[in-house]
Amino acid sequence: MPVKKKATKKKVNKKATKFKTKKKVEVKKKFPAKKKLPVKKIPKKKVVKKVGKKVIKKIVTPKAPKIKKVIVPQEFKAGENIVYPTHGVGRILTIEKFQYDLVEEQLYVIQFFQDKLTIRVPFAKAKLIGLRNITSKPSMTRTLSVLKQKPKIKKAMWSRRAQEYDQKINSGDIKLLSEVVRDLFRKDDQTEQSYSERQMFQVAFERYTREFAISSSLKFEEASTKILEILNKR
Repeated sequence: MPVKKKATKKKVNKKATKFKTKKKVEVKKKFPAKKKLPVKKIPKKKVVKKVGKKVIKKIVTPKAPKIKKVIVPQEFKAGENIVYPTHGVGRILTIEKFQYDLVEEQLYVIQFFQDKLTIRVPFAKAKLIGLRNITSKPSMTRTLSVLKQKPKIKKAMWSRRAQEYDQKINSGDIKLLSEVVRDLFRKDDQTEQSYSERQMFQVAFERYTREFAISSSLKFEEASTKILEILNKR
């Protein structure tokens, strides 16, 4: 019979085990185990179901903007004859109200005989433009004495004289207008005029004659013949 070998226990080195245990203790001392912080429980938010309310929008009607009225005293009446410096004699047909940019003002609607033109002039700009009444009869008769005088022609280039005449015609002054008629008039036996001279004389003569006719209560043709007689007699 074979002889059974007895199981031999391995000899455990006691010194090594002691050393290992010491090391473990030292490591634990050097690096102590971290304490676990208590975990705060975050309370769950209560989900509130929002009930949608119907929003009714109120329609707000905006207030009508205020219109600023330009109040200027009325100097001329409808149907009245007036003088506009750059257009001559005209008649006020009617008075209208005009509105722009929330501003309301009144206008003179003027029709001109000479140019066959109709324009609108605000009350506020009437003085600035130089709109005026027809010259009275006594003042008009005094201007006839200017026509009886000899022409006063300056020794200057026609371009310069034409500029001066044009300023006098459009000034709105009846006396200055009569001076232009006096200086530019030529008799049949006198030297011929240039086209621009004749044209300027015609404008000045027609404006002067129309105002003279209205102030003297004459027709345009009657006033025209009377003025030409005065000019031819000098």
